[in-house]
Amino acid sequence: MSHSHIALQHLIHKLDSPEPRPKRSAGPVWLAEFVDQIAELFEPYVDMGRVGYECAPSTQRWEISMFLGCTEIVGGKGDGEIRPVAFQFDLTRLETVFDQIDDCCWSAFPAGTMADEIDKLAGERSYLTVVGRYRENLVRLRVYCTPPAESAPGLRQHADGSWEAV
Repeated sequence: MSHSHIALQHLIHKLDSPEPRPKRSAGPVWLAEFVDQIAELFEPYVDMGRVGYECAPSTQRWEISMFLGCTEIVGGKGDGEIRPVAFQFDLTRLETVFDQIDDCCWSAFPAGTMADEIDKLAGERSYLTVVGRYRENLVRLRVYCTPPAESAPGLRQHADGSWEAV
């Protein structure tokens, strides 16, 4: 299977671009390595996907949320649509990233199964939770089936078939 997370042309364009790059948080080096390894486990079913993530330290561990960003359609009859990306996630290789896995579970919240206010926030959402150690650091990884509602699209697909990272 091919790994088509971000188009190579986009990466080259960003390297050559004179515009300033956004500043990233100064998290530990191991955290960026961990996120990169987990990102490789996402495989979009159709076309492309761009992995998004959020990381935050807590008093006990690092909290890491990952997901495939939506695609915005530009031009054509679907212009302006925001579409989630269907994907599979390689659970077998997940075990090779962690040094130790202490807990692993899948949570699912189909529409109509929660109280109204929670249901409106959750929608059709499920996620995998893995708690374990990576390079002697305790982490809790959550892999979501959809991005958070407040996140912007990760990619734009133009009517001519070209892709643009957002």
